[in-house]
Amino acid sequence: GGGAPGGRARNVSSERVPDPLLHPLLDSAGEVLRALDPHDVPVVLRAITGFDRRGMARGPARQQLRQAVDLDDKFRVAAVEHFLARPEVVTLSEQWDTAATTELIAAADERGDLPLVASMLYAERSDGWQFALGAVCGAYARGRRSDDESADQAVLEVRIDELQEACRRVEGQRSAAAVVVDRLETELHEERRARRDREAEVEGRVAKAQRHSQDRERAADVARRQADSAGSRLDGAADRVRAVRSELATARAELTTAREAQRVATASGLRPEDLQTLADAASLAQRLADGLGGVVAHARARGAMGKHRPGVRTNGGADEAPAIDTPTKPEIEIDGAGPADERPDLGPAARRVALAVPPGLMADAPEAVKAMLRHDGVVAVLDGYNVSMTEWPDRTVADQRDALVSLVAEVALRTRASMTIVFDGADVGHVPVPRRPGVRVVFSSPGEKADPVIVREVASLALTTPVLVVSSDRWVQSRVRQEGAYALESRAFLGAFRH
Repeated sequence: GGGAPGGRARNVSSERVPDPLLHPLLDSAGEVLRALDPHDVPVVLRAITGFDRRGMARGPARQQLRQAVDLDDKFRVAAVEHFLARPEVVTLSEQWDTAATTELIAAADERGDLPLVASMLYAERSDGWQFALGAVCGAYARGRRSDDESADQAVLEVRIDELQEACRRVEGQRSAAAVVVDRLETELHEERRARRDREAEVEGRVAKAQRHSQDRERAADVARRQADSAGSRLDGAADRVRAVRSELATARAELTTAREAQRVATASGLRPEDLQTLADAASLAQRLADGLGGVVAHARARGAMGKHRPGVRTNGGADEAPAIDTPTKPEIEIDGAGPADERPDLGPAARRVALAVPPGLMADAPEAVKAMLRHDGVVAVLDGYNVSMTEWPDRTVADQRDALVSLVAEVALRTRASMTIVFDGADVGHVPVPRRPGVRVVFSSPGEKADPVIVREVASLALTTPVLVVSSDRWVQSRVRQEGAYALESRAFLGAFRH
């Protein structure tokens, strides 16, 4: 242990020093590793022997270098000697004063040299190194908290801006909706007035058709009465014709008798006055016959007019009374009604509440993704490594998990959506479950992939819950769509919330 005047002693073991504070020492260890003979390379470092400087700076390589520094004494000595020989380390070591630990660490923090100071203390391990290293770790932690607070403040400011913009949009939509409502009310009023006009017109046409039908019925009654009267007159005229014909036959018979009597009288030598009497009788008979012939012709003429009355048909072939066209009642079609109800039977099967893309936006547009995540009661399920490998393919799986959980926590803060991340736990062993507000992290069981776990997560949710699944895996997309969820590509999600 170590101490410093005016302060409390603080002991820090090597395992509790954050990796970023030892990066300068681990960089020197990487250079030593590249210079070693293959036979002298520690067993723990043989897997990264061929890495270049960039490869040595990545997370997995740094972890193995730190393990070698902590466990292999020979390699640690070589790495420490190489590190302590660096000019900046020599200068820092010469200027170091245990009594002024706090002031030196504060100055290093302002310069951004805390990793160099921590690596020097960790490598030299001079008197009071654990106290000084603890102070460095404390300053580093305070800086991290300050950065987190600044980030949270930035997120809150962005959130406030988004809420203000949402309020403006809602106000604009409310105004637009009010205009639409006014227009629809006007259209409804006009439609009702037009319908009343159409109904009045139809009622007028029906009344007119009824009056026309009544007029036609009255005209038919008059025509029938006229036909009956004409028939009666025709029957009387026929009786008179028959009487005239009988009189005419009698007169012709008398004329024949008179002519025969005249012939006989002439032949028998009658006197002139007798012949004159016979001639007068014959002339009278002829006039009578002519008069009766005129009566017969007149009777026939009247009978012909009776037989050919327009509008009446008899058994002899004359026209009968015309048929009266009775108008049928017009059919009125009511809007929305039909001959039968042809709507399909939807059946009793229940379905999940749909989560649709907002109108006018593409499915992968950032605004569409944000709008879906702001949907009331929505739950988002993410295919963890499918998303993290898309955004951070060169990081370790642990770094990918941390980065994704941080990003999803920020998304949950912005959208108020419930977020669940499913990671494949088959190959990572036991790892602590990250805990962030608004984020639930799930690992699949050993020997099981994350894909079926995602499908089970969706199926376990109530059908009244809209679900958004983020994955580019086609198998996952197909299965969650069968469960009624909306499947979104990983790149579309990252594109909406990438800094």
